Amino acid sequence: MFRINIKFHGSMFRRAKELVGLDPEDCFALATYKIHAALQKQESEHLPYIFVIVDVPGLAGSDVGALIPDSVVDLCVLVRESPRLRGVRAVEDQIVERITSSPADFGFETAVNSFTPRIREAKWYVLSARRADELLRRNLFERAYALRVRAFARNYRGAELDMHFSLKSDLHSLTYFFEILREHGMPGLVSRLERGTI
Repeated sequence: MFRINIKFHGSMFRRAKELVGLDPEDCFALATYKIHAALQKQESEHLPYIFVIVDVPGLAGSDVGALIPDSVVDLCVLVRESPRLRGVRAVEDQIVERITSSPADFGFETAVNSFTPRIREAKWYVLSARRADELLRRNLFERAYALRVRAFARNYRGAELDMHFSLKSDLHSLTYFFEILREHGMPGLVSRLERGTI
């Protein structure tokens, strides 16, 4: 039906107002190469590609990562760096499944119990690859501030060239997505995704 890419959004871009004209709590960054890759995949698979964003303000990946035991981190590094191992993502998924199904075994139970309610209360948004691309092209220099920074790649090694979206006005709620599906069926929803209106 769809190709779905779930993005967790927790860290605020504190200088968003100054650099891309969006309030920090309303700003979602997405790497431009991911938008391009999503459209290519959509074209090749003939499946609508959507980004689903889970918005949990103040909960960053680094917060969760800091609580993961060193032994698990070492295992993940070993898997990631192994030159002969195929299906790295599948192994990583198994590690996550093991931690989340038995968090007490890893001393992770308190953390899971503290994060779970916040994630359950999160706002969920949808952005089609087509809409992301259209907004990128329309707002390129306003919202992809790295393009305005001289020698960005040299000065910010490892940083991605991000497009910044407004959660409130550029994205749609997951509820709205399902309302369109209910009212207009799959053909109506797919048509909107392809036109970039969702």
